Amino acid sequence: MSPSRRLFLVTWLVGLAALYQAWTEHAAAPAVQAEQGALVALSAVLVVTPWMAGPGVLWLLRRRPAGGVNLPHAEYWFTGDRRGPSLDKLSPFLDGFGTWLQVFLIGVLALFVYERVDPRAASVSAVLFLAWTMAFLGGTVWWVRRVMAAFPQPDEGTRGVKRFRRPRRPGR
Repeated sequence: MSPSRRLFLVTWLVGLAALYQAWTEHAAAPAVQAEQGALVALSAVLVVTPWMAGPGVLWLLRRRPAGGVNLPHAEYWFTGDRRGPSLDKLSPFLDGFGTWLQVFLIGVLALFVYERVDPRAASVSAVLFLAWTMAFLGGTVWWVRRVMAAFPQPDEGTRGVKRFRRPRRPGR
């Protein structure tokens, strides 16, 4: 098992521990009980979404003969004999994104519970949530740039696929 997959699994178990704490220690608080549906939905998202956005994507891609990857130059990297090694190269990136998403969702759960357990925290919680979301978006942009750099434009001589031209737009 790769180190990135181990980190993903450890982070997922930390998320389960955070859920356990939220449901055992804080679910009895009146404000949390009033929004128990939101806690149920957040719990489901926390358990399932990191798998669907991380290692689950690789599982689905391996079951397809071609396609499924929306990256520049994917027609080169993810077709034919290069598909398997390219998916292996993509695996740590997907594990990393699943881990990053899990960390974000653990923070959202913590802010959800914190705001409902301590009523004075409502104004601070909104600012923290905004900052946390901006950090998540910034980290996601960094992740996308790393993935795109890992699959650069191939050399002209080794490309082996036609260069696609965008169709011309009709004039007015």
